Amino acid sequence: MPEFMLRVGSHSAQGMRSNNEDNFVVDLRQRLFVVADGMGGQDRGEVASSMAVEIIPRAVHARLAVNETPDRAVLHAMQEANETIVEAGRSQPEGRRMGTTAVVALQHNGQVYISNLGDSRAYLIRAGAVHQLTVDHSVAQALVATGALSAEEARYSPYQHMLHKFLGCAELNGADAVHPFTPQNGDRLLLATDGLTNHISDEDLRDGPKLFPDPQGWIEHLVQKALDHGSRDNVTGVVVAFESQESGVKDQESVNGAES
Repeated sequence: MPEFMLRVGSHSAQGMRSNNEDNFVVDLRQRLFVVADGMGGQDRGEVASSMAVEIIPRAVHARLAVNETPDRAVLHAMQEANETIVEAGRSQPEGRRMGTTAVVALQHNGQVYISNLGDSRAYLIRAGAVHQLTVDHSVAQALVATGALSAEEARYSPYQHMLHKFLGCAELNGADAVHPFTPQNGDRLLLATDGLTNHISDEDLRDGPKLFPDPQGWIEHLVQKALDHGSRDNVTGVVVAFESQESGVKDQESVNGAES
């Protein structure tokens, strides 16, 4: 299987919120990427998202080091983050919890492994087509799955932002599935919070790689477009460009953190 050079762009904006509850991590050494959105309806969302981007990479690394399979490593890392955030939330006043979404991508041995909890998403843009790789864990999406709502009705449903799975969920029976795909030269992978994905179109995603060959320029454009289109949330995204070794592009230095 061919190895790929990775070029990465990342950007986060506070937007209209009083603080930025989003966090992200770009770890090119481990080829691991995480975006987390501290839930505004939950206390201390900023702390929860910060814990997610700290725990998940550490747990994935530890499990890969003992030869756990990549899919199980990602799954167990999400479970560990959930349990830690739930435990930290027990110190909060009665009835209050800490919560965050998370979407994770790990490239390992020629495959990319995707997992999410909540409504932060992963998209694959390949050869002019847009593929959403994750499913939102919202009540509205669950109603779509049962046929109670259409996809169009779900977009405007009051249940669109009500999540039934997230990190910090005491009732979570287990992390969601891990979805692998085989990267191809020219692929673009976008990980983003709903502050971005709710305000951009498939056309924005389909045309982006041609208009913005540089991933950093593209993610900055997408974040600004979401804000210009009325996003009142924090807006965060990470773009990973997969390029063949023949392209001669060197991996960037690792970046870890959130910016406002």
